[in-house]
Amino acid sequence: MRRARSSAGYAMLAAILVAVLAATFALVMVAAVNGMQAVGRSDASAWRAAALNARALTAASAALRWRPAETAGSASGADGAGGAWRAAWSPAAAPAGVEAPRVDLVIESTWGAARRREQLTLELGVEQWASGVTCEGDAEIADELVVSGSGVTVGGCLRGREHVRFAAAGAVTADGRPADAVRGDLFPVAAVHGGAGIHARGAEIHEDDAAAEFPDDTDRHAGQPVVPEWLEGPSAELFAATGAAGAPLGDWYEDATVTLDSVPPPAGGLTYGGRCFLLPAVDEVVIEGSAAPAAGRLLFVVPGDAVVGRPGSTVEFDGGLVVRGRLTVRGAFVLAGPLHAGSLSVEAPTAVAVPPDWRSAPLSGASAPTVVERGG
Repeated sequence: MRRARSSAGYAMLAAILVAVLAATFALVMVAAVNGMQAVGRSDASAWRAAALNARALTAASAALRWRPAETAGSASGADGAGGAWRAAWSPAAAPAGVEAPRVDLVIESTWGAARRREQLTLELGVEQWASGVTCEGDAEIADELVVSGSGVTVGGCLRGREHVRFAAAGAVTADGRPADAVRGDLFPVAAVHGGAGIHARGAEIHEDDAAAEFPDDTDRHAGQPVVPEWLEGPSAELFAATGAAGAPLGDWYEDATVTLDSVPPPAGGLTYGGRCFLLPAVDEVVIEGSAAPAAGRLLFVVPGDAVVGRPGSTVEFDGGLVVRGRLTVRGAFVLAGPLHAGSLSVEAPTAVAVPPDWRSAPLSGASAPTVVERGG
């Protein structure tokens, strides 16, 4: 009888031990799962905070693209699901020899318990299509074209080289010739650089005696093809961004005509960044009149073709003109700033002066913020 009771007791103890072990295992598994879930939530929060940092950098870059004169500022936002970000920037000293403005940028983001902070330095460079005088295709120069502060770069042929003249605008070479302040690292002397050829009085200059007349000009005949990046126009992203964030058009634009005399001063006062306008995508835009100094620097971006002036008239403004299609100059044209066209036809006296401070004072819409340093 005692043996039976002993056996029963052992069986009961074994059952209790198994139950305890099972419960302990279950508790361990629950703790492990909870720990894994906590780690997963932490990782997800850190990843989301990092994504918010990227959003903050995008917002800061956009602000500096449209308001490059405001090298001190801030931006903040939230994603509506528990995350928030803030970006603040201030002027930074540039290394010796660097003319472009720089800003120090501090980004902070939170998501749940996760915190992320970054320190960056951005340089406000200038878009290639707002650098000097450039033409993606052919250029037909039938009247005087005077350029100062820059050379002339074309992707196709330039015809009418005898009408192109370069004037000094404060910067000259050691021997006193007009300097190229845009591509001066490669071409110290302002000249024409063609992709397919350069023609003067109907003949290609490198196949005629005219080569000696224009010794600083280059094209494929001289073994110096144009750098493709110099000729690219604004990207589709730039057009979309300008449509969303560029300055609004006013009653000075009507029936595909820009009347510069009627462009009012900027609402927030003059800044050297000025305003960037995306004109509607119509077959042809006409630009007329002269902008008042109070209007500030105006960058016009034209998706299609454009005509500047009419015979006997003069068009004048400070800023820049970017035409993705064909640009035809029919009246006298005076521009203080960069000029870019898909193709170019100059039928009236034209003067383009690229200001000496074009690198240190980028135009609104043409500023290209780029991260040059990380850390801190």
